[in-house]
Amino acid sequence: MALTNRHRWCISKIVDAFSPEQDENQVQTFIRATATMQQFDAFFRGEGSAKLFVYYQAPEITDGDDAEWSNAVATPELFVSTGAGVQLASKTCVFIRNSDKPIDVTAVSDNTLLFCEISGNSLQSIEAYLAFAYKPLFNNSAEWGRADEEQIHDFMSEMDHFIVNVQEALNSLVGGLELVRPKAETQEALGASRNFALMVKQDPGLLTQFEDLLDGWCTQIQNYLDDSDKPAQSISGEEDLGPRAELEYWRNKMQRLTSIAEQLKRKDCRQVITSLSTLTKNSSEPRVQKVIVLLRRWKEKDVLITEKANEAKDNVKYLFTLERFIEPLYSGSATTIIDTLPALMNSIKMIHTIARYYSTTERMTNLFARITNQMIVNCKNSITEGGSFDALWEKNPQELVRQLESCLKLSEAYQEQYRLTKKKLQQMPKGKQFDFNEMQIFGKFDLFCRRIIKLIDMFSTIDQFTSLSRNKLEGMEDLIKQFHIIVKEFRQKRHDLLDYHKNTFDRDYVEFNVKISDLEGALQHFINQSFENITSIENSLNLLHKFQSILQRESLKSDLDSKLNIIFQNYGIELEQVQQLYEKQKHDPPIPRNLPPVAGNITWSRHLLKRIEEPMKQFESNQNVLDGQGAKRIIKMYNRLARTLVAFEYLWHQAWVQSIDQAKSGLQATLIIRHPEDGKLYVNFDMELLQLIREAKCLDRMGIEIPESAKIVLFQEEKLKSYYNDLSWALAEYDRVVTMVIPVTAMVLRPHFNDMEYKLRPGMITLTWTSMNIDAYKSHVHQGLRKLEQLVTNINDIIEHRVEKNLKIVSRTLLVDLPADASFTVGEFVKMQKKHIHIESSLLQGKNVEIEHAVEDLVKIIQSYSFDSNNEHVSPDEISKLKKHYNHFMYQALLHCAKNSMNALKKRIASRVGTKFLYVTRPFFEVDVQLDPPVVNLAPSLDDIQDCINKSAQAILGCFKDVKDWSVITGIVADVTGQSEIDAPSFFERITKDIEIVRVALLLTGCVQGIRNTVQDYLFSFAQYDWVWKQDKEESYKEFSKDEPALEDYEAKLHYFGHVDSEIESIHSIYNIGALSLNTRNLKAALKHECSQWKVTFSDNLHVEARGKLEALTEYMRVTTTKLQRDHNDLDALRFIMNLLREVRERESGIDMEIDPVEDMYQMLEYYLPEGFMVKDEIDKRTVLRGSWKKLIKLAEKRADELSATQAGFKKKLCKDVKILSKDVKQFRQEFQNNGPMVKGIPPLEAVDRLNRFKEELRIKERKYKLYTEGEELFALPKTEYPDLFVTSKDIKLFDQLFSLYTDVLDTLDDWKQIPWTDVTEQMDEMTEKMESFALRCKKMPGRLREYDAFINLKQQIEDFQLVLPLLQELSKQSIMPRHWDAVRAITNSEFEIDAEFKLAKLLDLNLANFNDDIEEVTEGADKELKIEKNLAEITAQWDSREFAFKEWKGRGINILAAYGAVVEELEESQMNVQTYLTQRQVAPFREEATELLGKLSDSSDILEQWIKVSMMWCSLESVFTGGDIAKQMPMEAKKFAKVDKDWQKVMAKAFETKLVIPACENELLKTSLPTMYSELEKCQKSLEGYLEAKRNKFPRFFFVSNPGLLMILSQGSDPTTMNAHYEKVFDALQFVDHDPKDPTIITTMHGGGGTGHEVVPFSTPVRAQGNIEEWLCELLKKMQMTVKDLTRIAASEIASMGVDITQLRAFVDRSIAALALLGIQLMWTTDQQTSLEQCKVKKNSMKECNSRQNHVLAEMSSWCLQDLGAKVNRKKIETLVTVHVHQRDTTTELFGLFRQKKVNDPTDFDWMKQARFYWRNNQSDECSEDGATVVAITDYDFNYQYEYLGAKERLVITPLTDKCYITLAQALGMYFGGAPAGPAGTGKTETVKDMGATMG
Repeated sequence: MALTNRHRWCISKIVDAFSPEQDENQVQTFIRATATMQQFDAFFRGEGSAKLFVYYQAPEITDGDDAEWSNAVATPELFVSTGAGVQLASKTCVFIRNSDKPIDVTAVSDNTLLFCEISGNSLQSIEAYLAFAYKPLFNNSAEWGRADEEQIHDFMSEMDHFIVNVQEALNSLVGGLELVRPKAETQEALGASRNFALMVKQDPGLLTQFEDLLDGWCTQIQNYLDDSDKPAQSISGEEDLGPRAELEYWRNKMQRLTSIAEQLKRKDCRQVITSLSTLTKNSSEPRVQKVIVLLRRWKEKDVLITEKANEAKDNVKYLFTLERFIEPLYSGSATTIIDTLPALMNSIKMIHTIARYYSTTERMTNLFARITNQMIVNCKNSITEGGSFDALWEKNPQELVRQLESCLKLSEAYQEQYRLTKKKLQQMPKGKQFDFNEMQIFGKFDLFCRRIIKLIDMFSTIDQFTSLSRNKLEGMEDLIKQFHIIVKEFRQKRHDLLDYHKNTFDRDYVEFNVKISDLEGALQHFINQSFENITSIENSLNLLHKFQSILQRESLKSDLDSKLNIIFQNYGIELEQVQQLYEKQKHDPPIPRNLPPVAGNITWSRHLLKRIEEPMKQFESNQNVLDGQGAKRIIKMYNRLARTLVAFEYLWHQAWVQSIDQAKSGLQATLIIRHPEDGKLYVNFDMELLQLIREAKCLDRMGIEIPESAKIVLFQEEKLKSYYNDLSWALAEYDRVVTMVIPVTAMVLRPHFNDMEYKLRPGMITLTWTSMNIDAYKSHVHQGLRKLEQLVTNINDIIEHRVEKNLKIVSRTLLVDLPADASFTVGEFVKMQKKHIHIESSLLQGKNVEIEHAVEDLVKIIQSYSFDSNNEHVSPDEISKLKKHYNHFMYQALLHCAKNSMNALKKRIASRVGTKFLYVTRPFFEVDVQLDPPVVNLAPSLDDIQDCINKSAQAILGCFKDVKDWSVITGIVADVTGQSEIDAPSFFERITKDIEIVRVALLLTGCVQGIRNTVQDYLFSFAQYDWVWKQDKEESYKEFSKDEPALEDYEAKLHYFGHVDSEIESIHSIYNIGALSLNTRNLKAALKHECSQWKVTFSDNLHVEARGKLEALTEYMRVTTTKLQRDHNDLDALRFIMNLLREVRERESGIDMEIDPVEDMYQMLEYYLPEGFMVKDEIDKRTVLRGSWKKLIKLAEKRADELSATQAGFKKKLCKDVKILSKDVKQFRQEFQNNGPMVKGIPPLEAVDRLNRFKEELRIKERKYKLYTEGEELFALPKTEYPDLFVTSKDIKLFDQLFSLYTDVLDTLDDWKQIPWTDVTEQMDEMTEKMESFALRCKKMPGRLREYDAFINLKQQIEDFQLVLPLLQELSKQSIMPRHWDAVRAITNSEFEIDAEFKLAKLLDLNLANFNDDIEEVTEGADKELKIEKNLAEITAQWDSREFAFKEWKGRGINILAAYGAVVEELEESQMNVQTYLTQRQVAPFREEATELLGKLSDSSDILEQWIKVSMMWCSLESVFTGGDIAKQMPMEAKKFAKVDKDWQKVMAKAFETKLVIPACENELLKTSLPTMYSELEKCQKSLEGYLEAKRNKFPRFFFVSNPGLLMILSQGSDPTTMNAHYEKVFDALQFVDHDPKDPTIITTMHGGGGTGHEVVPFSTPVRAQGNIEEWLCELLKKMQMTVKDLTRIAASEIASMGVDITQLRAFVDRSIAALALLGIQLMWTTDQQTSLEQCKVKKNSMKECNSRQNHVLAEMSSWCLQDLGAKVNRKKIETLVTVHVHQRDTTTELFGLFRQKKVNDPTDFDWMKQARFYWRNNQSDECSEDGATVVAITDYDFNYQYEYLGAKERLVITPLTDKCYITLAQALGMYFGGAPAGPAGTGKTETVKDMGATMG
């Protein structure tokens, strides 16, 4: 089989392991073997075991079925195994597979197959590695990490112990008993033990060999046992063996015995015993007896070996429980041994109690003795530290004494533990007891301890005198010298100090003590002399301490204690001095130079503490001193002072520790920050860090624990300072480059500066002062600055020399040529200017191109700049703006050029003004004055003249058409578009549109403006004739004709028009005004024409009126003539002719009054109008007017004659017809009564037919009646009566009421029944109205008709339909749906379909009235369902279109919800409505829809509620975390808020895009984001609240400021000027402050409230507003108090110098602020009253004079109120003084009264003490400073005035109740309690407390 790469790799490894015994060919042959190859292949396939062993050793040979190991010698060979069942003899190779996956056999090697070698003797290898490799390395290693010396020592000890154990294990393998093996020739006999007897017969010598072998084994075993029973001996031969030797003895013995027992089980041993045992079956033979004896001996040895082995094992088992307790005896100290003694004794007790073999008295005593021996050895080693006994003299005596004393303690503890254990065992009598020989156990230790005690005494004495020698006390030299001689003599005897067996030491020790005793006597004398010469407590204590530390003898110590009492008493005096010093300096202690505040204060307190603490420590050591007289007072004083000093240090240290995190938070700030106000970049380095570093340095040097956070900052000091300086320089450079930028290029360079800021941005966003890559950042910034500066310099050069210079040339160019003395026409002037403009235009064109090219070069430089940021690029818009800017500059230059030119033109054209006929110069223009209705104008007009001037201006402006505008404006690039330069737009359009040019043009129009008014005045002179052309002639005539003017009125009007015409003719034809000559000829002609038109208008209207009247008369005559010619052949014609004749006769009498006015009109018209104004027809009519009337009169007379002849025949016929009619009427009446509709019993329909027939006959007879009656009137005949006709007519009308109604009802119902149901709804109102009218008509029927069947039938039909009509109305509603018709079918039990063919008749046939209630229930339900459906639809429609209102948030481009309250209310209302609908029974058809809608509304409401919460929280936090100081101080929260802010922008952008309420609330992004955002914002808010709480704790006045207000203050804290809007929130009267104009961080002045005239108070020391705002506000408060105190001191001085002279009072009040003016009055009053009370006993009038003075003061101040006090603030101040002094005056009066009653005569009387008294005490200090204090005294408590600036505010009127409140509250404050006034609301509780606060300052 072929070998793979993997096989070959394995072969190479095997060869490397077993060479030179095996070469590659041999190994290949081994691998190629079938069995081996199969094992390797299976191993490579991942089958079977993951390990494969290759051995090269002799294989184990098995023989027989029992598989016993054979002793046959085998040759080593290669074989493979999985490792199980093969004993490793020498070495093996191991291949290990990493997984169960197949191995790639093509690969040579990878990590899937591993290889290693295993040695045959692993234990020996381990021992060699540890002993000769690792142990030397560890011994020489100095790198132990954090392990201390004890841990290192323990490790090395354990390692040594382990190495010893391994070595002993190796020794046990080779150092035990090795039984002799059988010889080779006996191997065959051993293998055939069953045939041994036969073989012995064949070879008798074989038995002898076996017997000798067995006998030798027994002898070997016996000799070994005899040797092993000897006790353990030391390696060095010493007798003082430790317990470890006992353990090793038994362990070695166990190993050897175990080895022998294992050999006894060896195969050859068993074979020998088995073979010899086969011979014992025949015991009669003598040699068999010998074998039996030998076997019996072997059996004994076997049992003995087993017993001994068991004994050794048992002893080892128990003894090795002591091993970990014995270890400290060898490696530990006396202290560690003492700690392990209890456990050691317990273990020994356990061994003694339960051990089977080792619990004998001899062995246990031996064990204890060994433990004692080892303790003594350990003590000696610890004392000598491994050196000789001489080393003891060189050691530190004190250290040596401590070591010696530890040995004594060990002995005591050892014996104590032994006795405790013994006592415990004695409590159990049945158990084994510790009845060992204690002398044998502890005797040596006792001797050793006696020697130790002597050594302690000797070395203590040596230490005493050695200390004296070191202190070098003056006068001690001789004593020290004698001491050294004594010690030297003792050392020369060279005693082994620790050898307690030799007695020579004891004799010399006694002699040594005698000499030392004499020496101490001399020392006592020296001490007494020393204390007599020392007076200082410190020196006394130092000397006392020296002696106490040196002297050991009790006699010397007792004498020192007596001296200590005296020192202690003096110490009490010094304590009082220190306490006074502390109280004096605690507020401003003297701090060493260059120490920061915290370290300085702590140093000062430590100095004081050390001053009192060091002596007290010495006093504490002597209880007698502390128990002496006065000691308790001193101790109490010391404890109080020490606690105070320690607390002082603790408070300063804690305050500093608490401030570390705040100061350190500056490290988390970004390197650079942008100021929110000026937008500049600043190095964001908190100067508090430098203060923190200084404090940490100093405190660390002082040994005060420095928090790790402070250490971190301290270690970074140099780095932080370097970073700060480098960044400051970089930002200064950046600002310098920014200032170099020309403003016009600022925007186009914005990307370049943005790129620079991009380089700076890591310092503003990510890099903090703890970042690792700041150096790289600085290098990157410096490189960017250099590059940016070069760009700006190049840009400025181009702009200055190529752009601005040429712009100036263009701006100064003048485009007009204006000769000073020449005159010219308008046309000539324009032509000359155009020529000059053409020349100058060429110059402008060239400069325009040059400037444009310069700007293009500028743009190229800007665009060629390479940016680091991929997001930055030069915006084409900004490039365009830059070009447009300089294009605008070019435009402005051209504009300036044009404006100057046009101004010059205006100045030249202006001329002096002349009037009328005289002029200085010839008028420039001749102008024609013309009438141009509705005004009088000039021709040419002034505008035309101005236009001539404008043409010259146009010529100026026209030149700009050749100055082409830039491509940035026109958008035309010649190279691209191919457009010619001529077609390119120019500057002309822009310049002509410019407002400046327009203004100049307007000024040009002013060239004639000077005479425009004069011209207008002249033209206005024609205004008197305005009516001539302005008034509407027709309207004027109508107005004139309203009053019906007479002919004379017409004549007056026409005469007036003639007079006006004459006036116009008299106007001058020429009129000169300035440069104009006005010609009025045309105007006069026009006016005369208009005047003639007025005459024509009025004449024409008069003509129309005359013609109208003429036409009316003519027409009347014509018509009447025609009517008279009509025939009269009947009675009607006759009557008509007769009426006409009567009319003619009536008009004939007034016809002249009609014709004469017409004639007069025509005569006037002929006078005023020209000929030809009448047409021929009109003339003819006027001529024949009177003749026509005469003809008409003649015709009328003729017709009258004709009628007289024909009247008789008409009269006769009339009489006959009247008779016939009378007869017919009677018959008609009779017929009506017999066969009329009122006949009973006829059907209603037949009655209707009859009624109609009689009505028709009645109409005929009534017509005849009317005709005959008129004939009778015409012929003057008597009038005939027809009563039957009237009665019948009345009856017919009566019955017509009933039957016409009946007919109408039937017809109507029939029509309605045929109406399709679909049309019923539209006609329902009409049907209802009509049926109601039928019912009303029926109700109004006369009672006579009610008895007829027709009425009854009619009424029933009306009522039936009225019952059905409401049901029809309900069923016709829109609410009725198919489901309701199904209900109607079910109710009526009928079938019908509602379709287009369904008629109303079908529904009426159902007798709906019978089911009225059921149908009404259906219709009512339908109405409610419709209402629900409509409401649901309205709600759905409402929310389908309801949109959120948004508003932009602070210009950030983020739209937030606005006016959402209405949306919330509408949602709630909609939800409530839908819920209400769901509770109704009628909602069933819409339940699913309503439920779904309710779900949407509820979800939206919940989302909106959470949305609003998040919105409100975001709005409240946005201004905090997106800028300002708070975000810098809370970087983690700011980062968290920034993430929420980003999500919020996404959510709101999506909502703004959606706008609809429901879809916006259903947005998944919103649903998932809101809870997270709310949670994060809540965390930010909680952190913010904690932040605010911390700020409030630092400046408690912030507790009175709301959270929003405080956030506003803190967010603007870096700008002190913004605090001006908030001072009134934290100070009672401070309105605002003034800042230094040069340095806004310096506050110089404070202002009070009150408006005009308010108080202005300069600070005594300017306030530096730097750092955190709460800190400098505290400083501001302190400086305010200092300022007010300084002013108070001055005021107190002035009041004191003023005394009782009130003439100076007004001046004092005027120059003092309100609070101090009041305080001055109070001080003056208190001083006066106090003095009076003090003098009242000796000066009887003192109280009276005081009362008089106070009344005088009150009168004086009251008089001021009547004067003009100026500002309101000043008046308020004076009135407050009066208010308070009224109470003071009353108090004085009261005291005066009590004095007179002899109830008050001393300043300590309660009536005076209870008042609020005010004192200035120069020798007292307060919280502000030590130079004086203002004290407010109430009863027996004094309060320091607080010097708050109180402004000019009103004070409370002080009543007796107020006094009581003051007394009670003062008592509470004095006892450090609180007070709370109680009472009804509005009684002044709060105001009283506030006023008391104002009283306290």
